[in-house]
Amino acid sequence: MDYEKLIQKRDQLLANGFPAVSIAKENRLEYFTTMEAYAAEGDLSPFAEMIAGLVDQQLDRYLAMDQPVRRMEHRQDM
Repeated sequence: MDYEKLIQKRDQLLANGFPAVSIAKENRLEYFTTMEAYAAEGDLSPFAEMIAGLVDQQLDRYLAMDQPVRRMEHRQDM
Protein backbone atom coordinates (compact mmCIF):
# COMPACT_ATOMS: atom_id res chain seq x y z
CA MET A 1 0.00 0.00 0.00
CA ASP A 2 1.46 3.35 -0.91
CA TYR A 3 1.69 6.31 1.45
CA GLU A 4 -1.08 8.30 -0.24
CA LYS A 5 -3.61 5.45 0.16
CA LEU A 6 -2.59 5.02 3.78
CA ILE A 7 -3.26 8.72 4.43
CA GLN A 8 -6.66 8.44 2.70
CA LYS A 9 -7.63 5.49 4.91
CA ARG A 10 -6.50 7.36 8.03
CA ASP A 11 -8.58 10.35 7.00
CA GLN A 12 -11.61 8.11 6.44
CA LEU A 13 -11.28 6.68 9.94
CA LEU A 14 -10.93 10.13 11.50
CA ALA A 15 -13.88 11.45 9.48
CA ASN A 16 -16.01 8.59 10.81
CA GLY A 17 -15.28 9.41 14.45
CA PHE A 18 -12.35 7.12 15.17
CA PRO A 19 -9.69 8.87 17.25
CA ALA A 20 -6.04 8.81 16.31
CA VAL A 21 -4.04 6.42 18.48
CA SER A 22 -0.34 6.04 19.10
CA ILE A 23 1.61 2.89 19.78
CA ALA A 24 3.53 3.77 22.94
CA LYS A 25 7.08 2.56 23.43
CA GLU A 26 5.91 0.13 26.12
CA ASN A 27 3.40 -1.40 23.65
CA ARG A 28 5.83 -1.93 20.80
CA LEU A 29 6.48 -5.59 21.59
CA GLU A 30 2.74 -6.32 21.60
CA TYR A 31 2.41 -4.41 18.32
CA PHE A 32 5.19 -6.40 16.64
CA THR A 33 3.77 -9.66 18.02
CA THR A 34 0.37 -8.88 16.53
CA MET A 35 1.95 -8.00 13.19
CA GLU A 36 3.92 -11.24 13.25
CA ALA A 37 0.71 -13.21 13.92
CA TYR A 38 -0.83 -11.58 10.88
CA ALA A 39 2.21 -12.19 8.68
CA ALA A 40 2.62 -15.82 9.75
CA GLU A 41 -0.99 -16.94 10.18
CA GLY A 42 -3.12 -14.29 8.49
CA ASP A 43 -4.75 -13.66 11.88
CA LEU A 44 -5.64 -9.99 12.20
CA SER A 45 -7.70 -10.36 15.40
CA PRO A 46 -4.82 -9.77 17.89
CA PHE A 47 -3.98 -6.51 16.10
CA ALA A 48 -7.64 -5.48 15.93
CA GLU A 49 -8.05 -6.17 19.67
CA MET A 50 -4.94 -4.16 20.49
CA ILE A 51 -6.09 -1.19 18.41
CA ALA A 52 -9.61 -1.42 19.88
CA GLY A 53 -8.09 -1.19 23.37
CA LEU A 54 -6.04 1.85 22.35
CA VAL A 55 -9.15 3.48 20.86
CA ASP A 56 -11.02 2.88 24.14
CA GLN A 57 -8.16 4.44 26.10
CA GLN A 58 -8.09 7.47 23.81
CA LEU A 59 -11.86 7.95 24.05
CA ASP A 60 -11.61 7.75 27.85
CA ARG A 61 -8.95 10.49 27.73
CA TYR A 62 -11.20 12.67 25.58
CA LEU A 63 -14.15 12.16 27.94
CA ALA A 64 -12.00 12.93 30.98
CA MET A 65 -10.90 16.22 29.39
CA ASP A 66 -14.54 17.24 29.03
CA GLN A 67 -15.40 16.67 32.71
CA PRO A 68 -13.69 19.76 34.24
CA VAL A 69 -15.21 21.96 31.53
CA ARG A 70 -18.71 20.68 32.26
CA ARG A 71 -18.26 21.24 36.00
CA MET A 72 -17.11 24.82 35.38
CA GLU A 73 -20.07 25.48 33.06
CA HIS A 74 -22.43 24.10 35.70
CA ARG A 75 -20.97 26.40 38.38
CA GLN A 76 -21.31 29.43 36.11
CA ASP A 77 -25.00 28.64 35.54
CA MET A 78 -25.72 28.78 39.27
